[in-house]
Amino acid sequence: MPTSLSDIHPDIIQTHILPRQDARSLSTLATVSSYLNTLCSDHTLWSHISKSTWPSITHPLVDDIISTFPGGHKSLFQDSFPSLTTTVNRHHSRYNKINITHPLPSQLISAVDIRYQTDIIYSTVQFTDITTDFLSSELLIKLKADETSNNNNRYIDMKVDEFAGVEEEKLPHLKDSVTLNWIIIDPTLKRTGNLSTIKPVAVKKDWTTNETLVQYVTVLPGCDPGEMVKCRIQVVLGVGHKVGLKVKEVTLMASNLGSCCLKGREFLVILRRAIIEENNIVTRVAAGEKEGRKRRLEFKEVKRQRRELLRMEEDKRDSDIVKKSIGLLVSFCFSVYFFSLMMLQ
Repeated sequence: MPTSLSDIHPDIIQTHILPRQDARSLSTLATVSSYLNTLCSDHTLWSHISKSTWPSITHPLVDDIISTFPGGHKSLFQDSFPSLTTTVNRHHSRYNKINITHPLPSQLISAVDIRYQTDIIYSTVQFTDITTDFLSSELLIKLKADETSNNNNRYIDMKVDEFAGVEEEKLPHLKDSVTLNWIIIDPTLKRTGNLSTIKPVAVKKDWTTNETLVQYVTVLPGCDPGEMVKCRIQVVLGVGHKVGLKVKEVTLMASNLGSCCLKGREFLVILRRAIIEENNIVTRVAAGEKEGRKRRLEFKEVKRQRRELLRMEEDKRDSDIVKKSIGLLVSFCFSVYFFSLMMLQ
């Protein structure tokens, strides 16, 4: 009768025990002993976990790139699950200036998976060329369901009006049921990051088109100390030729506290710093939705404070201009008065 784990044949552990564990359990088991750490680091095991979590990464080119990572699919999972989160106060003294010496990648790879409850309704890969135009233009990565040949696009089985779209009372259900992962892969750094909040922060109806807009927002440190940026992913759900909802478009944009869209170069620098976990960025399950909500509220508050400060500065400038104008007018009136007296004499 076996007295320790080492007495159990490794094949039994690898084929009957470990495949039944989730990623968190495997990570915990790996810390128990060097023997279990070796078994839990098996490439095939992590490849299965990663691909079942994000079907988009089964794309042959993506699979080849991940195979070059130091830890293969295990590295991918550890980088991308659950998502990038800022976990400390933005005024924290430790802030590294942007100085990534790695050469720029020729491409950024977006692996996008959308689920309705447990079913995949959209899964695709987008290769974005890092050109001069990309670096100098406002960031906008757009995926269209009718233009991406490698996407897996299925209907959400929900009764909707063909012309009016989703009823208002069904929006909360969609907010609870539609999850999204947007994994950015940097093939040069051999690192990845998940830019999605997984669950939506808002679901609303566009009354001009009757489409449903599902939004995901992640807040990251900006280019300068104290600066914050908002990465917003928007999914457009429309009614197809059947009675049901279907993904029509998915877009990624980023803006700063002044609501100015980031250029591609700014986004790339912020993203690369985030995926190597600099400046208070971590990827961990414990951060999760609660920390994400906290950062979004902080972003809104800082943005409100900045608007208020700008308004006060503008009011002060207007007040100074009025005071100077009154002063000039009074000086002019006195000058005219004394000039008139001199003429009378």
